[in-house]
Amino acid sequence: MNNKFIEISGYSQEELIGKSHNIVRDPEMPSSIFKELWQTIKSKNVWRGVVTNLRKDGTKYTVSASIFPILDSMGKVVEYISIRHDITQVLELSSKIEEMNAYNMQQEHLAKDKLEAGIVNDMDESECSVLHIASDILSGDFYSIYKMKGGSIFLYLVDGQGHGVSPALTVFAISSMLNQFVYSMQSIEELIEKLYPLAKTFLGEIEQLSYIMLMIDPEKKSFTYASGGMYPFLIKNGDEIIKIRANNTPFMNFSPTPICTTIKIDKWDSIMLYSDGILEHENDNLKEYMPEAIIKNPSMIKDVMKKISEHEFEDDVTMIYLKNVG
Repeated sequence: MNNKFIEISGYSQEELIGKSHNIVRDPEMPSSIFKELWQTIKSKNVWRGVVTNLRKDGTKYTVSASIFPILDSMGKVVEYISIRHDITQVLELSSKIEEMNAYNMQQEHLAKDKLEAGIVNDMDESECSVLHIASDILSGDFYSIYKMKGGSIFLYLVDGQGHGVSPALTVFAISSMLNQFVYSMQSIEELIEKLYPLAKTFLGEIEQLSYIMLMIDPEKKSFTYASGGMYPFLIKNGDEIIKIRANNTPFMNFSPTPICTTIKIDKWDSIMLYSDGILEHENDNLKEYMPEAIIKNPSMIKDVMKKISEHEFEDDVTMIYLKNVG
């Protein structure tokens, strides 16, 4: 008598001697499994499978079983040997891991929905095109575009360092504050003075935030901006592409309040803001879809947006194209 079988089943040796193995059979196990089992071993083949049994106390346990037919010199089956491994705890652990993964996925989707609910875009499709591709469920890129009461336009793009929960929450917190302050501000300088002392509290010791904040005046002749850690944003003015480089360092919890710069351009066609994901990819097929190429040829924007969205990226990709229609 196998001592391990006695231990697992809960029966004593006396209770098991002379009894059929059906004493531990789980009535919920499909009979088709046992039919297949007997057909296999009677055909002198080895059967392998997973079987649920019942202990003496009625609780279930699961074994991974292999049953070998033993043949005599004439090739006849004389007995069967069964090797079983108790996998009950392994299956229970696997089930718990699946439940935890499902719960985590559910929570991440809820977080993603909350993040996306905070995105504002007051522009219609004739004025603005946005491509936003998150590399994972919790994106580190965040943006919004506002039409202000006085006729000016304010837009921002922030990119949290790294991926996952921490930068996503930082970006979400700062974007939420922006959404609260933006409609009451008189200038971008006023907005930054309100925002940055509070935003510092959300940044970890080595965490940093790249950003562009841009205000276009009601006459659409001047741009006031603060930018740090981002590639230049682009302004198309006739045949000229003007690159506006960052005027600050990336924002960290010890950074000074960013400075703002104003430039004047009487007539411009469009602007393009973008995060680093589109430039730092390693896919040669996307080289023709770089921001400078797109802003030079706006007729290709919708087709480009569609093609770019078909590719996978290691980092979040955000591109904002704003057309001067006034």
